[in-house]
Amino acid sequence: MRSIHKGWWFVVGGVVTAVIGAAASIYVPKWLDPPDERPIAINVVSNPATVPAWGNDVFSFVMPAGARPATPPPIDCASVVDWAHANGGVDQDATRVRLVVQGVSDKGVLIEGMRARTIRHSARPAPGGISLTCGGGQGTVTPRQVAMDLDKDHPSAEYAVKVDGRLPLFGVTLQRGETEVFELTATTKGTVEWVIELNLVVGGEPQSVEVTNHGRAFRTTGFIGPRGYRVEAGTEHWVECAGTPPACGTTPVSPVELRYS
Repeated sequence: MRSIHKGWWFVVGGVVTAVIGAAASIYVPKWLDPPDERPIAINVVSNPATVPAWGNDVFSFVMPAGARPATPPPIDCASVVDWAHANGGVDQDATRVRLVVQGVSDKGVLIEGMRARTIRHSARPAPGGISLTCGGGQGTVTPRQVAMDLDKDHPSAEYAVKVDGRLPLFGVTLQRGETEVFELTATTKGTVEWVIELNLVVGGEPQSVEVTNHGRAFRTTGFIGPRGYRVEAGTEHWVECAGTPPACGTTPVSPVELRYS
């Protein structure tokens, strides 16, 4: 009996270790990108449906006109976001990005600004196809958010939440090993391809660090198509939407029946 009990606890211990390891892989970022010679290390989370701060938000994507995806869209919102991006979808109205920034310099780092470097900007939104929408009403909002208007001449981030009736000045100092999280919402009424630039001061010297969407530019559009599809929060099926603003039906539509043109 003693040997059986020992074997049982060995199995339990293995299961607990596996569960803890799995949880860590989900909730801890696959740690920060290699800093190379940079004074900071950065992790980019470009799927906003995985960030609790945006749990109440709705996420929409404009698919390419006449898209022919090899697989139908999934149902859960986090998977929809990845699927849309993988199939050429562009963020509609807003791009939401979480930046996890860690100081790696012994001198300390002042992050004195965050701005967008525009690669392409069209004041009128480029035409696209249908929109796909998911999310809304599934989480809590936190005050750690910054916002950026991509249509300004020099788009720069500002804190989105007022303190004592005023927006605080942008600026964060990181010592070695300290971490700061920025949750950026960037908006446009046109169509913009862009990357993020962080303006730093290290040892009294200014530096600039570019942040991309895992090697690619971020893409945001204000295009509103005549129709689209949505997965309502708390449901497990697509419905068709039409009009401006869009009104959605109640009849479930199979993912394989979505029409992209």
